[in-house]
Amino acid sequence: MKLNFSKKQAYLNDLILKENEQYISVLGSVQSGKTFSISLGTIRYAEKLTEMYPEENFKGAIIGWAVDTLKRNIYDVMLEDLEKIGYTENDYEAVWKQNEKYIEIGNIRFYMFAFNNILSFNRILGSPLLFIWVDEAARIYSSQQLQKPFDELIGRQVSYAGHPLIKTIHSFNVEGGANHPYKVKYIDGGLYNQLIFFPWDNPKLDTAEKMRQVRNMFPEGTLRDQKIFNKWVVSEGLVFNKVNVLHDLKDWKIREIGLGIDYGSKNATSFVPVALAYNKTTSKWALIRLKTYYHDPRKLGTTPTTEFFSEQLRLFLVYLRREYPIVPIYDIVVDSEALHFINRLDADNIPNIEADKYPGSVRDGVELMQSLYYKEYMYEYESNSIYYIHNDLSLEECGIDEALEETRSYQYDTEKSLKTGVDAYKKEFDHSVDGKRYLIQYWQSVNKCPTV
Repeated sequence: MKLNFSKKQAYLNDLILKENEQYISVLGSVQSGKTFSISLGTIRYAEKLTEMYPEENFKGAIIGWAVDTLKRNIYDVMLEDLEKIGYTENDYEAVWKQNEKYIEIGNIRFYMFAFNNILSFNRILGSPLLFIWVDEAARIYSSQQLQKPFDELIGRQVSYAGHPLIKTIHSFNVEGGANHPYKVKYIDGGLYNQLIFFPWDNPKLDTAEKMRQVRNMFPEGTLRDQKIFNKWVVSEGLVFNKVNVLHDLKDWKIREIGLGIDYGSKNATSFVPVALAYNKTTSKWALIRLKTYYHDPRKLGTTPTTEFFSEQLRLFLVYLRREYPIVPIYDIVVDSEALHFINRLDADNIPNIEADKYPGSVRDGVELMQSLYYKEYMYEYESNSIYYIHNDLSLEECGIDEALEETRSYQYDTEKSLKTGVDAYKKEFDHSVDGKRYLIQYWQSVNKCPTV
């Protein structure tokens, strides 16, 4: 099968096959064709290695951010490329099991590893590696706790120093501003042969309409500048420049409700219900944030306990069932750092799921919500928040919709972003935003969230 390559993709393939060309850095926007090119280059590399050293066996590592993205973005792509260029299943070995993931081509086995927590480095092979490809390298390096083990990856290759086909490839998107630690160390240092891929470097994007569709994947502003135009810029001002507001639900049929909870004993505690709903007019699925519980001890002069909030949560769930009597409530996702509250919920037999607060999870969740708002897959149902629920389900309400106000006023921490090079957010008036984010990111992990 004939493959359509751009000149830049062909040049990258040549670099991967070139002898005594160890360090290759590939910065690329989304849909720019960089992963396809590296994938095919890796297969060609295995062919050349087998031809040059037929009596030896080698190991390589392909490293990504998370297991699911590693499979989707690299493992599956490599298998597709193998099929396109005429390989059959007898020509290679591919394994994707819980404890072992690899593709073996010729005399090299490419093991695959996720690198999204401090224990990741320990899972990577201790044996010598001739070949290392790190995808989402800048994203991994955004986490301060992952920087030292990332820097130590090169130590896995010292046994092959001087080998003509030793390779270290980094591929990544822009993750922040000019002071981003990855940019400072690995790009500005000038060690790597650097290539930059844009959408127009992908021969599949061969019409203006396709190019517009890629550009419109992200809202206008710094997120688009970073992910489409490869600009190292930090974000400033309001985080959510577009917020979709509903004043009634008459056009919507709600299928299920989930709850995201941000807990605080001195700061506000927020129970944020989000509905997965179907618009009967547009035939479109979307997420709708419903009437929210928001209790701020600083404003109210209260000293609430975990027992108090556990009981308020129980009453809030009863209230939701009264308001939406035939709608199931499946998921209650709680801030994983609120251990005392989680223990209280467990003792009171209220099922809950701890939010996965992995390194970079805040930025991932915020960018997901930005895209959901931008593409009108997420709405805010404006209604005054609740700060207390009586046993008879009568409500004490705030004078405003606290959740909507927090969403509209949520801001980047520009000073911190400029200093660190990584987008940061002001840690104030963010309680319902965090609660909503916990649930939506969980729903994304189980494929309940609309794909954007």
